Amino acid sequence: MTKSIFGRFAPLLIFVFVLFSASFAQDLDEVTISGRILDSNNAPVVGATVTATLITTNVERTVVTDDEGRYRIVELQPGIYKVRAAQTGFGTKEKVDIETLAGQNVQLDFSLAPADVRAEQTVTIEADTSVVDTTRTVVGGTVTEREIEEIPNNTRNPLDLVLTLGGVSEEALSTRDLAEDRNANPRSTPTEQGNFSLSGGASYSNNITIDGLDNNDDRSARDRFQPSLESIAEVQVITNQFSAEYGRASGGRINLRTKSGSNNLRGRAFMFFRDDNLNANTYYNNSRSIPRLPFTEYNPGFTLSGPVVLPFIYNGKNRTFFSVAYEYNKLEDTTLIDTFVPVGSNPRFNLPTTTGGTQVCDNSNQAACTTNPPTAAFVAPYVVTLDTPNSNHVVTARIDHQLFQGNDITFGYQFGRRQNRRQTGASTTRIEDALQSRNNNTDAFNITDNQIFGANVVNQFRFQYSVFKPSFQTDDPFAPVVLIGYRNPVTNSVQTLIAGNSTGSSLQNFADTRKETRLQFQDSVTFIVNSHTFKTGFDVQSVDSKATSLGDATGTFNFNSVLNYQNNALSRYRQNFGTATDVKNTYWGAFFNDEWRAFSNVTVSYGLRYERETAVTDNNNFGPRVGIAYDPFKKGKGVIRFGAGLFYNRALLRTVGDFIQNSSGNLFQFDTNFIGTSGADARRVAVLARISQQFPNGYSSVSDLRNALTSLGFSQNLGFATNTANTSNPLRSVDPNLKIPESYQFNVGFERELTKGIVFEANYTVNKTARLWREFNPNVPVVPAGFNDFTAYLLANPFRFTNANGTVRTYNFVLGPTNDGSGVATAAGGTCSPTATVTCIVNLNSVNSSITSPSTATIDTFNSIGSPIGIALAAVSRFRPDPTIGETERVSSIGNSFYHGLVLEMRSRFRKLGYGFGSSFRAAYTLSSLRDDGLNNTTNAEINGDFSREWARSLQDRRHRFALSGVFDTPWWLGKIRFSPLFRFGSSAPFSLGYGVDRNLNDVSTDRPNFNGNIEDIRFREPNSPFPTALAAQFSLPPIGARSGNLPRNAGRGPKQYIFDLTLTREWKFGERYKLRPTVEFGNILNMSVFSFGSEFIDFTALSATPSATQLANYQSFLIPTRTYRQRTIRFGLRFDF
Repeated sequence: MTKSIFGRFAPLLIFVFVLFSASFAQDLDEVTISGRILDSNNAPVVGATVTATLITTNVERTVVTDDEGRYRIVELQPGIYKVRAAQTGFGTKEKVDIETLAGQNVQLDFSLAPADVRAEQTVTIEADTSVVDTTRTVVGGTVTEREIEEIPNNTRNPLDLVLTLGGVSEEALSTRDLAEDRNANPRSTPTEQGNFSLSGGASYSNNITIDGLDNNDDRSARDRFQPSLESIAEVQVITNQFSAEYGRASGGRINLRTKSGSNNLRGRAFMFFRDDNLNANTYYNNSRSIPRLPFTEYNPGFTLSGPVVLPFIYNGKNRTFFSVAYEYNKLEDTTLIDTFVPVGSNPRFNLPTTTGGTQVCDNSNQAACTTNPPTAAFVAPYVVTLDTPNSNHVVTARIDHQLFQGNDITFGYQFGRRQNRRQTGASTTRIEDALQSRNNNTDAFNITDNQIFGANVVNQFRFQYSVFKPSFQTDDPFAPVVLIGYRNPVTNSVQTLIAGNSTGSSLQNFADTRKETRLQFQDSVTFIVNSHTFKTGFDVQSVDSKATSLGDATGTFNFNSVLNYQNNALSRYRQNFGTATDVKNTYWGAFFNDEWRAFSNVTVSYGLRYERETAVTDNNNFGPRVGIAYDPFKKGKGVIRFGAGLFYNRALLRTVGDFIQNSSGNLFQFDTNFIGTSGADARRVAVLARISQQFPNGYSSVSDLRNALTSLGFSQNLGFATNTANTSNPLRSVDPNLKIPESYQFNVGFERELTKGIVFEANYTVNKTARLWREFNPNVPVVPAGFNDFTAYLLANPFRFTNANGTVRTYNFVLGPTNDGSGVATAAGGTCSPTATVTCIVNLNSVNSSITSPSTATIDTFNSIGSPIGIALAAVSRFRPDPTIGETERVSSIGNSFYHGLVLEMRSRFRKLGYGFGSSFRAAYTLSSLRDDGLNNTTNAEINGDFSREWARSLQDRRHRFALSGVFDTPWWLGKIRFSPLFRFGSSAPFSLGYGVDRNLNDVSTDRPNFNGNIEDIRFREPNSPFPTALAAQFSLPPIGARSGNLPRNAGRGPKQYIFDLTLTREWKFGERYKLRPTVEFGNILNMSVFSFGSEFIDFTALSATPSATQLANYQSFLIPTRTYRQRTIRFGLRFDF
């Protein structure tokens, strides 16, 4: 991917241009206080001094009014202020208790009386500021400190509070708030799905920041660090950021503002506790007569803040302040290891000995273990209960210091250490050293410096250095993997014991270890010139993301029996080399903007942002933004807003990393099965014998393994496959014209204070996102000319396969019975032979889901007749553009989505209602529609590359959403109990029906069935409901080779969503400083059974004439969700403030 001249120099040119620009974007992290000073005749008071003082620290900022009596104080820290206006010859006025939030513009006007009337005394009044910011052009909301502490939060994750706002939805395939059932292994949400969706943006397209600095994991589209809930002062959500200051998000921005210190030493000790004995059982556990899952969770911690005082050395009162928060979370859990281990030993590798019980022969014929020589060996029970907790340490700390008058600096630190050893259920195949854990370790240091140059110029500089180390691995990820096959005497089935290490991955957890290092520099300058406030700045981030895939990277040793293990006789060996990827990405962002107070009641904000990510050769990402705020009543009580802009997402580095790995030529896969499994191949036996001498150590390099092969007289390439595709990681490439996804957003809204403290707001938003990343297969077989699909081709063209002994199999394709469970037979209904000349009939209507390919016993393969799908794939593989390889995947900018929605919100800040009552609340209703053509950046279409057919309702499209949260105080005669409810409702969301296999022969299992009924009838059903026989009969599978089924994507209607949580709090005060607050938090207080498909596949299972018990059970559970939302839970908490 070559760079153009413009691409090389664009960041520098933009940077230079911005430095000489005068521009502004509304500050979304700090506070602005502005207004006008008039005398008693409504004439402007010129040269008056206006001083804003932050109550908690006594830090002051002073400005002087201009010729029109106007003043503006920018870049203020959010908090409670008092503002004083004074001028010689006039009495001084002071307004107090001005509560401010991040991003707020507070309009504060003063009327000064002449000194001969007031004798220049100071008049102090309580500020009556409007709760409507009539100059704000961005759209969003803020969750305040009171709400953060009181609203129920099951996860204690501050980011989950965004779901209390309008226009916010869960990520697709979300498993948040779902119950954990015993003996279940549910799928988790894929990491690339992100966190949540804001105003219809992709759920992986948000920019999450802490104190204005990046908090993203650029490889997985999740957040890097989760601070303690007790350390957060505000959760600020910008759903439509019509300001050029912030970028890297085609969705929205979420900023977590941490608490700062004050002049008073303050602290809090807290403890939260949950236990399964306090909880209800889950719906599915009850239905299966299974007891509750053991569950105990502890959440102790503390916060401490105040002035920095070093006795006899330094007193930081009014100047230097600290704040620190620590939280420890431990969710206790155990894992039952219930398996069998060999009785005999292998001197090269130690396994644990049996925990007691009768030894059993690893063969159904017990005599096989006692004959001389034996042909099998003994195993014995190994039953251990192991502690596998989820533990987490979190620290946030900051120091705020005033270097000198007009310069404030903040130092911040974040520390996180999480090790989640919890398993999905009892371990029947793994022993202790093969249990994997999910780890997240992170450290971050940051600096913010605000420099004031007079009354009209402020510069803000920010810097961050962060290290993020997530992994999914065992305690010793570089140990060898030892796999031992044995017969489980209880189930009489063959199992594999996993020991030493495990490097297996799932769709949600990739066995890897990562390190992401980030350097971030931000700078912005604010200028105030008459009615214009300009701002200009840049954001530069250097991200170095290193990842090492652990899959078979240390050497995987297979023994197909216990006896072979004891005799050190290997049956298979695998090792991958070159599994590390290093992705370096530099982000450049530069902006300029102007906020113009065109009239006293009209504010216009317009600007431009440029963004560039070096991981992708897309260098023309200019994003114009415009916003208008109009106060039609000129009373500061209402505002009409309009905004529009072009926004860009950030590059997801996992996709780029896959491309780098597959294109570097350094990925080598060795597998003795590539040599062949035939006993007649002496090379394989010799190679395994040579590698067994190495056991349990793998090879340190490709050259070491090749030397071992050449020492046997074999080719150095024997058993190697270089850069070849496999089912878990096909060869992936990146379109040379890959673009950063972009969204076009428009919003019109109205906000009005209805009565004192109660605000109504309505916003209509349109969000069209283009160039979303999708995948297609460039090496898919191409239907030859003259045929509509491969079904027609196969019916007209038999496939001939030559066996190793020279005999020939001829496969004739037919459209036979649709309940055929085998699909391959001779004309007389017999079994096809893999070693004789025979004609095999292949039924393209078979319901057989196997994809086994036909093969013959050679040095590379073994005898297999194959399954209908596998035979069809082999028959058409010669029509691939490159027949020597299989599936490949290319990432391209071809996806789209479209959202439009209306959000109606009514809210009230906390106020006393009289008679001991008090309340604050937020009620948000969202009516919206979201359509898209895929889930995420690795989505494939049913017909390769044809995403126009995938256009449908998004999985996140709940047409109606409602959220109600609040804090309600009661008087003494009701116990002074504080009630804090959280209720969320969502109407039915769609789901997609497939059948889980590749029948249209394009290498991916995105196929959907045929349906000849009314799509409105495809709805979820509850357990124990009558089976929909008539509906199921309207489904059928397309013939193998057909282009697709006729069922649209996301055609089903899933369950609705109900969540009702409640927190009860009682506060006791002891003097002015001490407060004790016990808390009881009820999750799902009504214990409603609310069903969900979670992240599971919903497949139609077509029955054969003789279905197995598993197939019949799957068929009977058609359209029944396998998950429910969490059952009733109770958390006790205690906060002690001092």
